[in-house]
Amino acid sequence: MFAALVLDHRLAFLFLAALSLGAAVPLAFGWARVLPEEPPPFGNAPNSFRRTRNSPPAGTLTSKRRDPFAIVLLLCVTMSYACQLPGVPRGMGFGSIPTVIPHNTVGWIEFAAIWFSVLIPGFASVYSLLRPNFLRVPLVAAGILTLLLWLFATPLRAALEAVS
Repeated sequence: MFAALVLDHRLAFLFLAALSLGAAVPLAFGWARVLPEEPPPFGNAPNSFRRTRNSPPAGTLTSKRRDPFAIVLLLCVTMSYACQLPGVPRGMGFGSIPTVIPHNTVGWIEFAAIWFSVLIPGFASVYSLLRPNFLRVPLVAAGILTLLLWLFATPLRAALEAVS
């Protein structure tokens, strides 16, 4: 690959780590928005009234318009990101494209799953840009970074493994 010849292995490691960690941060923020908040640990202690008096009521915090489709997209982008973690087999879908499109059912399922994992981050980003929801910023950021991870992970890994 061209990246293995041009890119230094230290720089490839830096880019790969930045993409992996950069995609994980908006996913964590998105899941933190989805999960419900915990109540205060000690209930309504007298010295906690000062803090709760200035905060909005619990009803306004939970009344945010939740888009169930955005939550499903967040789950799909998270699964797509998890497929790019080290140790997950990658050759099953992209390795079969140049040879022939799979003839058996299992090959078609693997082929469709890989392409779904590649396309869903881009779809989640476009959906969140066009339709505002409570996960707009995390979905856009995570979708773009996960898509970049899918596109550049293979050349970066090749440059990382080309150390002689």
